[in-house]
Amino acid sequence: MRGRKGRVFGIVPMTREHAGIIAAWEYSGELAVYNMEGDYSGLLTGPSYSLLNSAGKVIGFYQFGEEAKIPAVEEGAYPLGPLDMGLGLRPDLCGLGFGEPFVQCGIRWAREELGAGAVRLTVMGSNSRARGVYERCGFSETGRVTHRQSGCEFIIMEL
Repeated sequence: MRGRKGRVFGIVPMTREHAGIIAAWEYSGELAVYNMEGDYSGLLTGPSYSLLNSAGKVIGFYQFGEEAKIPAVEEGAYPLGPLDMGLGLRPDLCGLGFGEPFVQCGIRWAREELGAGAVRLTVMGSNSRARGVYERCGFSETGRVTHRQSGCEFIIMEL
């Protein structure tokens, strides 16, 4: 879609430039586990998209498929079926009420553009704010896994 002055905004395919911007984001506190610390290689594999605001600035991202899964200790944590969705909202926008529309936008994209039926995501167990957003969007818990690198518990949710 086009905004003022012809700028494209909305969901667009991930670019190297966008991936670099996203990889530089710094979440604080317990959310620091989501920091990419400059490594954006995972954002450039599989179906990955940037969410741009009307000024053309990256405010979020969506990933679908294998790259959306966390590396889990448990074998078979992700049975075939649902389309896995990973997502991230720019840190300074977290906690300002953008969560539900952001998640709903990703779900719509998965269904309309990628033909998804069921959608699955994984969230850090201690991130109660995000879990609440996902539950309000219709997701429910289907399992728990341990992140291979951090040892943190994550919750698998499906819609």
